[in-house]
Amino acid sequence: MKTLVFRTDRIGDFLISCPFIISYKKAFKNNSIEIISSEYNFKYIKNFKFIDNVLPLSIDTKFLRKIFLLLKMIFFLRKTKYNDIIVLDGKKRSFFISLFLKGRKSILLQSKSLEFFSKIFNYKIVHNYELQHQFKNISYLASILNFNINNNEVDVYKNYNFDSKVKINDKYVVIHLDEKWYTKYYYNDFTDINPNNEQLKFLIEKIFYVLEGKYNLVLTTGSKPLDILSEYTKDFEKSSDNKLVKKRIGDKYIYYFNNNSFNDLELIIKNCSFLICCEGGISHASHNFKIKTLAFFQKNRLQHTKFWTGHMRDLILYERKDMNKIINDENFFDLISKNL
Repeated sequence: MKTLVFRTDRIGDFLISCPFIISYKKAFKNNSIEIISSEYNFKYIKNFKFIDNVLPLSIDTKFLRKIFLLLKMIFFLRKTKYNDIIVLDGKKRSFFISLFLKGRKSILLQSKSLEFFSKIFNYKIVHNYELQHQFKNISYLASILNFNINNNEVDVYKNYNFDSKVKINDKYVVIHLDEKWYTKYYYNDFTDINPNNEQLKFLIEKIFYVLEGKYNLVLTTGSKPLDILSEYTKDFEKSSDNKLVKKRIGDKYIYYFNNNSFNDLELIIKNCSFLICCEGGISHASHNFKIKTLAFFQKNRLQHTKFWTGHMRDLILYERKDMNKIINDENFFDLISKNL
């Protein structure tokens, strides 16, 4: 028996779905799991051993090309009869494909425009609105499909393929400085943290002081290279592959991982003592590793943030502010020191 799950969105969305998929597979041991993923997430999802097969969904902005790609996927999938077809991403494209497939169908519904058609075609429906955090909605869908999610028994990264050689022998704290710190690369209606060179230097020095010589400090970044990190680390000691650079301060080091993949990041986060980041896929990874995390969030989107993070026990939310306000807020540094 095969089960088809649609998850054609981002890494964080997939990670929050993993306990659902793992618990489903434990309840229905004879079912193999096939994921329809985004092209971006395809290689990443293949690292998870509880997924039996991953099929990337190609998307095009041109209407006719988009329809062609969807129909191509439909004809390919119709060769298989599925026991369950689960639209976890709630996307219209995923719903459209699922309509033409054979199997018991369910949807985590985000679009009100799909509700009417979902009822007509007898989908089991759970509304994925922000009245409660998303993990509760996913858990309710599990109960409708006759299984339960037991978080105490779920290890998302069990038998995971860490295809990375990243290794730091001593204890360390991570600052994940990605494009989300800058609204010109992210949502322009968010508060711009926007650290300049001097502010970044001051932030790192003050955090290093808070660590009291007990931890190294590791800087990581996202898929978009930031000039500010290149400038800050220009006098760091280079490695042979130029991926890891470091600077010694007293008995400890500041490391910077350049050109790191998300797989590299996961291994770095797995072995760290504390993470500072903007809320997103990286905080979903740290949650699954049970790593205490201080994450920046947008104040006027607090309910939306809690929708994604309400199930995270080791997450400390800190309001996004201009960097000058952050480095002058003693509460920010107290949160770090108290949680180490």
